[in-house]
Amino acid sequence: MADSVVSMQVRRQLIDILDLELSPEDIADEVPLYSSTIGLDSLSLLELITRLETDLSCEINDEALMQVDLVDVGSLVRLVAAQVA
Repeated sequence: MADSVVSMQVRRQLIDILDLELSPEDIADEVPLYSSTIGLDSLSLLELITRLETDLSCEINDEALMQVDLVDVGSLVRLVAAQVA
């Protein structure tokens, strides 16, 4: 699956789960996940991962999730893209 599809899906789910008043194009890779702009927390991260697994028909490895440093949107996109591939 193309990284651009994964990237867009991650952004759409962030907007939906966190009820953000942004468009996917407004969310740059460099935006911190735990900033006031995104406002991700551990519960919303779990919901996000679960939805992405369903939407993208994949399983995001728990070990990979624990080992990666999820600091910004780009790091989350790269993690999901690696699990989809």
